Amino acid sequence: MSPHAHRREPPQSARQGADPDPVSLEIAPEITQEVTLEITGISQEGQGIGRQQDLAVFVPGTIPGDRALVQIEQRKSRYAVGRAIKILQPAPDRITPACSRAAACGGCTLQAMAYPAQLAFKQQQVVDALERIGHVRQTQDLTRPILGMAQPWHYRSKVQFPVAGRPDHPEIGFYTSRTHQVIDADACPIQPPVCDSIREIVRRHIVSHKIAPYDEIGHSGLLRHLIVRIGFFTGEVMIILVLNGESLPGWPALRDDLAAAIAGCRDPDLPPLQLSSFYININRERTNLILSEDCRLLAGQPWIEEKLLGLRYRISPLAFFQVNPRQTSRLYAAALELAGLTGAETVLDLYCGTGSITLQLARRAREAIGIEIIAAAIADAQTNALLNDITNVRFLTGAAETVLPDLIAGGLRPDIAVIDPPRKGCDPALIQTLAALPLKRIVYVSCNPATLARDIALLQPAGYRVAAVQPVDMFPWTGHVETVVLMSRVEG
Repeated sequence: MSPHAHRREPPQSARQGADPDPVSLEIAPEITQEVTLEITGISQEGQGIGRQQDLAVFVPGTIPGDRALVQIEQRKSRYAVGRAIKILQPAPDRITPACSRAAACGGCTLQAMAYPAQLAFKQQQVVDALERIGHVRQTQDLTRPILGMAQPWHYRSKVQFPVAGRPDHPEIGFYTSRTHQVIDADACPIQPPVCDSIREIVRRHIVSHKIAPYDEIGHSGLLRHLIVRIGFFTGEVMIILVLNGESLPGWPALRDDLAAAIAGCRDPDLPPLQLSSFYININRERTNLILSEDCRLLAGQPWIEEKLLGLRYRISPLAFFQVNPRQTSRLYAAALELAGLTGAETVLDLYCGTGSITLQLARRAREAIGIEIIAAAIADAQTNALLNDITNVRFLTGAAETVLPDLIAGGLRPDIAVIDPPRKGCDPALIQTLAALPLKRIVYVSCNPATLARDIALLQPAGYRVAAVQPVDMFPWTGHVETVVLMSRVEG
């Protein structure tokens, strides 16, 4: 799951000693507005953590090992948030960010941290969560080395640019941390260079056609977002322009300019590129949701395709698909290995989305059953099954915690379950159903170590034990980490 979509209050760090028993500000009134902090930990959101009077202070832009002068800006009962005024002594792992806007942008919170140190932090974050929250024994021994990237740049296959500013000076970039203020830029090193070319073509079109960018406060203006999706293994490109209106002036010329720019881009890391889908999305609501259900194809085909581990996937405008295709292949390969399929099993894929893992499982099992609450995702999954001529798979629409008990009551006896829930983890009712099933193995794919560990703690009393842990770095330069955990049934 993409890290840029989640903005929450700073969570407690999973690193050892970061926030074991925070003291409320009511009993630490001597805390000052300006303090010198030793940064000793880091949160899941990539914020450095220091301590003042035993209170955790979250400081964006700092990393463990920094000594910083910090201005306290927010005080809560269990933590504080500060702003680094000056790095008095840099950490050994501190580097110069590759992006000049990294300090202000809310996306890549760890660009000041050397990549090997990021990997070590993420690995430890998983281990600490499983030990502290999941009560997993010998976690360090069970955890494999994290799968990082040899080249951790230009990895995102989907980018969403908010658009602001004026018709004569449009701003197309990303939001600054914890705000909706757009940071204008002309380059971003975590996405392919073609995305920057697309951004500049759209910028010129706004100016030449005097198109008003969206004003969120006044709910005025036309162009809200520019979205680019790329098939890394097919070269197909989808562009979606999100409008606060019904049409985009001069769109045929924009389409032609974009098609020429995309075809002219020579990227050694990608196949030849082509504009395959050109959409507008009509979103006239006052909402933080970027896309509405109203997608209108103006040119090209309704989807782009991607290829992973020998299978083809069609991606429609509203479909969820992992945004780091190269690491997604490694993530799925790890899940398949841990599932240990022989061809004789019935496998469940819960929270299956568009069936990307389900279809991989079906190729190695007797039958695979995917369950997902979003009907549009199930429709995409069924299309992908037909596209790959996979017939030993079923996709069912509904909440997993509701559908699965009905299947069990109807006589289904699954052997293995793969679960890939959202950041909030599994529904408690689903955990209860899984705990009651005599499954041989559960493979849990998670984007949140804390909720992963919570759910594991609930499954262990039912006789499941953690047998292997594989962290995967899907989002370099951010605090997020993906994890695959194998839980095996322990008899007796």
